[in-house]
Order: sequence, then structure tokens, then C-alpha cells
Amino acid sequence: MFKNESINGNIWKVKNLDEKLCLYLSQKFQIPYLLSKLLTLRNIDEDKINNYIEADIISNLPNPFLLKDMKKSVLRLIDALKNNQKIGIIADYDVDGASSASVLYKFLINFTPNIFLKIPNRLEDGYGPNINIMNEMLENNVNIVFTLDCGTTAFNIIDHKDYKKIDVIVIDHHLSEPLLPSVYAIVNPNRFDEKNNFKEMAAVGITFLFLMALRKELRKNNFFEKKPQPNLMNYLDLVALGTVCDVVNLTEYNRAFVKTGLDLIKKRKNLGIKQIIDNSNIRNTPTSLDLGYTIGPQLNAASRLDDSTLPSKLLITNDKLEIERISKKLLLLNEKRKIIEKNIFLEALNQAEKQNQSNFILVYGENWHVGVLGIVASKIISIFYKPTIVISFTKNIGIGSARSIKNIDLGQIIMNAKNENILENGGGHSMAAGLKIQLAKINKFKVFLNNHFIRLDSSIFKKIEYFDSLISVNELNNNFLEIIEKMEPYGNGNPEPVFIINDLNIDSIKILKESHILIFFQNEIGSKLKGICFNCINTNLGDHLINYRRYNFNFACTIQKDNYAKVNQPQLIIKDVIINN
Repeated sequence: MFKNESINGNIWKVKNLDEKLCLYLSQKFQIPYLLSKLLTLRNIDEDKINNYIEADIISNLPNPFLLKDMKKSVLRLIDALKNNQKIGIIADYDVDGASSASVLYKFLINFTPNIFLKIPNRLEDGYGPNINIMNEMLENNVNIVFTLDCGTTAFNIIDHKDYKKIDVIVIDHHLSEPLLPSVYAIVNPNRFDEKNNFKEMAAVGITFLFLMALRKELRKNNFFEKKPQPNLMNYLDLVALGTVCDVVNLTEYNRAFVKTGLDLIKKRKNLGIKQIIDNSNIRNTPTSLDLGYTIGPQLNAASRLDDSTLPSKLLITNDKLEIERISKKLLLLNEKRKIIEKNIFLEALNQAEKQNQSNFILVYGENWHVGVLGIVASKIISIFYKPTIVISFTKNIGIGSARSIKNIDLGQIIMNAKNENILENGGGHSMAAGLKIQLAKINKFKVFLNNHFIRLDSSIFKKIEYFDSLISVNELNNNFLEIIEKMEPYGNGNPEPVFIINDLNIDSIKILKESHILIFFQNEIGSKLKGICFNCINTNLGDHLINYRRYNFNFACTIQKDNYAKVNQPQLIIKDVIINN
């Protein structure tokens, strides 16, 4: 552990390594010691190492029929196809929902044109199926409705007596209550009564399993005597997109989905994804980080600010003019989202800076755009590392988003406030929650939160950053880069390797776009290398880097390919520094 706190206020620790196990795995699998080290630190079991490195979905296909209601759902859909019945799809408005809808639609359109796809409006309808959409399905004489990435807790809507003529099939991955809606079928690995290995899958992964089962039964029913079988592997780019953007663990099947899907994205098969990549000027071979931080936010901007249907339309269509129109609109919406988010963030930050003595942060304003409150809360946490609640009031009614830190179940705290009638509504999980409150009760809410958080030990609010290894600047070469790239795709459950470098001397710096700092340095053999610190101007970290001649730094960084260099070489992505005394 480093004695000093970092410039960002973090404690640095290098992860403990079982060196004997690391050396054993390196020798047994004939892999570089660094790769073995990274695998050991991620607790990859010995019998899963080959599968982890290769991540081959073909040799690791799951059995979809292990899920409850899978067979029943498949047979019901086949009956609908045989009888030319109308099929409805209701999907969540986020990327996982849009990807799920696109996968199912693209498969079914091979067999029927009678598909009605509806995405709830995030701002007007909220999450999940609603009465208006169900009424629309009824009016259009839809016989069977799929709810994707939603529906598990849609009581009194999908199981309402008015819709008994419609067979509703839920395909979801959210946690269920001990009671399920009374509908035709619920395919969800996280039903209270399920036991399976698919609990970490996003909804799009479960939708893909459904298509695996469906295609198998369609074969038995001779559907492919006069038409070719759809190749399910061609949908894995969409599965990868939804899986990464829903921040599920990229382990086991998910890792295989994403790795195979990224290969498809590199081949530019889906024209909508291809266009977003081009619009975003992604120069490198697309990675999971590009999906999560560049492509996903553009797709999500639609539901945050405008039309929730745009992402699924973009991912489904092959019409180049429509793709160009929608992708440009998404790009503009995302830029608008950034401006709205920045303005709200600065207002919120001004309030947060006055709450230094508190163990939580509560900020609020009038008519803040509710579509960005969660993002603002996350950004404030990244600075102060305290549970954060951001509320927007309109006509004395507040809608809020809450984000937490490790070891604090903020979802339960919000539920307790609701149960004490401080909040109109509220709930969520340990790390994220939503709420509704009357302005007249905001002071009572502050007192409630203070009474809870004041009891907590101060050590909870110290952020500890764990690192894979201390490395020398002389280790940075193409071989090092190739080794760590074998750990991709990165994401939740498989974090990008992070390193500490303590022998790097900055030669010079350059400020880019008034936001980023590019540093130039070299190793002992004279190889010239670069590092970049994003969005650090006017921050404590940026101020120290600008005045680099005054300090000797230890650098916290990830290491990626320098996509702007003329030759293949590594580049540091600087996250934090400690001043070395």
C-alpha cells in the first residue's frame, strides 16, 4: 500500500498474488508470466483458462431448455407462426431492450410480416409494459406478446383481466419477487424458482437462448424445407452490444457472446452499428470499451431526450437513408445530452462542494432533465466517493436518482424512507435507486439520511483502488500490449488491467481540445512514448500534470494501443497520480 493518498483522494493497493499458482499456470499452459498473473488475480479456475482465453461460443453452447417455460414459449410461438397470428413485442428503452427487440424482430421477419414492435417512452411512460401499449396490442388483434428486458414485475398490467385474450411471454433477466405475474410464460434466469447458470446474462442473451431453442423446434416442424435457416451467429453483434451496455459480468457465456460479437462488429455486418462507429470517428478496431462508452451512450440518448424507438429502428433496418438519418439524430441528441448533463452537473457540483462534512450528498434543482440525473449522480460520486442523490423538482414534486458506493445499500435506505412516508415512491438495488418526493418533505428527508449515515464508520468513505501490478516504464512495448489484449473483452466482472508506474519522467505535455492532457516520455533505451489523461483540465489532477516539472509522480494507468501513432505501440491512459516524496 502507498502511504500517501492520490491526487484524486484514493488509497492505492497492489493486489495480493499467489506467486506459486501463477508460475504453475504459466508453465502448464505455456503462457507468458504476465498473462498468468492477470488470470490468477481474476481467480480464473484452472479448468476454465483455455475457455477464457479462446472464448469460443461454438464449443461452449448453452442448453436453452434448462430454463423454465422455454419449451412452452417456443411451442406457443411456433403455433402462432403456423396460424399466421399477430405477434407483439414490447421492449425496454435502453440498449439491452433495443438489442433484444432487434434480435427477435430480425429472426421473426423471416417467417411473418405480422410483427408489432413497441418501445415505451422513457419520460412519459416509464419502465416496462403499460396499459396504453397493451390496449394498442388488443386493438390490433395481437394474439401473442413478448416483453423483453421487462415484464417480470409488471403486475396488474400484462396479467390484467382485459388482456386475457393475449398470451404474454416474458423474456427478462431482472430479479423477480416471490410472486410472478399470471401470464402464459416467464423465461427469466432470475425468477425466484430458477436454478441455472444463466443468471448473469443480459436480456439480449436470454433472447438469443430463446432463438436457439426456437430454431431447433422449427427444424423439427419442417419450417426450413423451402427456406434457409437463419444463422444465429449473425445476431451476436447485437448480443454483444446489449450485454456490454447493460453492464452484466463478462464471464462464462457472456464473455463468449461479446468476443464473437466483436468479431462481427469488426466485419461491419450491422449497418446501424457500422454507421455509429463511423460517425464517432472510432479509428481503432472496435472494443467492448467502445460499445460501452461511445456507441451505447448515443443509443441511450434517444430515450433520455427524445424518441425511445430510434435505437431499435436503427439496429433493425438495412435502409441506408434511414440509417443515416437516425444515426445523425442520435449523434446530435448525445451532444445535446452532454450539454444538458454538463450544466446540471455544474449546478449540482456547486451544491455538493458545500457538503464536505456530510457522509452523503443530496443535491436538487428545478426542472433538471430527469433523463441525466443518474449520470450526474455517478459523476459526483467519482469526485467525492459518497452516496449521492440528485433530484429534479417540477411543481413541487421531485423525481430523483440515487447512486451508492461499496458496502452501503442505498436501495434499502430509499425503501425505508418510503415506508416512513417521507417519499412518495422509491426503490432499486444496493448501488442504484430511484425516488419521488414532495418538496415540502425535503428537509425531513435530509434529517432521515443524516441520522442513518452519521452512524457509519469513516473508513467506508475511503476509496481503495486495487492494481494488478507495479511495472517499469521499460516494460512498455508491443509484446506487453499483445499479452494484455488477450484479456479482452473488458467490462464488468473482467476489468481492464490497471498498473502503477513509478519511474516515468515527463519530457513535455500538450493540451488537447481544452480538455485533455497528452504527455510525452521515453524509456531507458530511448523509445518515445505517450500517455493521455482525459477530461482533466480544471481538475486537481490536471493542474498537477500541467505543473509536472515541480513533481515526481507515480502513475495509475491502463495501457492501450496508440491509435494515432504511425507504428504499433502502447499508450498510457492516465487515471490518477500520487506525488512521490
